[in-house]
Amino acid sequence: MKAPVRPIALGRLSLANNLTLAPMAGYTQRAQRLLARRYGAALCWTEMISAYEVLRPGRKTKKMLLILPEDRPLGLQIFGSDEKMLADAAAAAERLGVFDAIDVNLACPVRKIIGHGNGGAMLRKPEAALGILARMRAATALPLTIKVRRGFSDSPEDRRLVEELLLGADRLGLDGVTIHGRTVEQIYHGAADWTFVYEMAARLKMAVFGSGDLMTGQQIIDRLSGGPVAGVAVARGAVGQPWIFREALALAAGSAVEPISSAERVEVMFNHFDLLRDEVGDYTAVRVMRRFGMFYSRRIGRAREARLAFGLAKSREDLAGVIKEFFM
Repeated sequence: MKAPVRPIALGRLSLANNLTLAPMAGYTQRAQRLLARRYGAALCWTEMISAYEVLRPGRKTKKMLLILPEDRPLGLQIFGSDEKMLADAAAAAERLGVFDAIDVNLACPVRKIIGHGNGGAMLRKPEAALGILARMRAATALPLTIKVRRGFSDSPEDRRLVEELLLGADRLGLDGVTIHGRTVEQIYHGAADWTFVYEMAARLKMAVFGSGDLMTGQQIIDRLSGGPVAGVAVARGAVGQPWIFREALALAAGSAVEPISSAERVEVMFNHFDLLRDEVGDYTAVRVMRRFGMFYSRRIGRAREARLAFGLAKSREDLAGVIKEFFM
């Protein structure tokens, strides 16, 4: 039996282990990625960026596309529904020379994204999705992956359509897929069902990464041990606790997992803000950190009060006051 945590290859990309940070809009800025790497994630992904923005980046996207050498290996996640634009975006991303893989989001459940025929809406259009992927596969030599959910809904027909998409992507020579154990209609409600993840991992040649309800190091190990997945893509479980990767690595090595100390948690939070400030400036860093504060407040005493205080913070000094009051 394979070790749950192990080195793997994603196409031509060799990874030190099979623990990855999933792409999350609004969360996987450079700061979150660097913290995840510090604790052991072998591959991180950008926030989701439209193919149009890759080709014609505005000010915000230009900042997102500024990649530091220490933020590698790094994958770019893009979305859209136009074949030519996505293929051109893949080629353009490769020319930038800072990305090690490209992922196409076919999973996003956000209403605005679906309403434009993107993200999770593509799960009901496998023929169109495969046309896009064929053009992209021809446009780039970088490892090419997709992210899907186990269906748009729980209906047998929606499951069949996702299977058609995955089997077709496998034939096209894609390098990997992340399968989220929820449907698009579930959004983030209810439990993630990994049955479909394991079933497809057994049928596909490309690397299958499972995602959904990975909130502790032990859950990561349990899911890696529960079926033939190549790895995991940790999403919300890494927000506010990037040390989840260290926990999983320790468990895989047979070591005891010590709860994070108050001092280390505080150090990580201040470091997170400083990294955000370097990336997006003080004003935006404070507002992004308020959102992360809601997650850092999990499993502490007075968590509700801490979350309310984070929501009112308007400066670094305000954030420092919240951290000192509730976390030290």
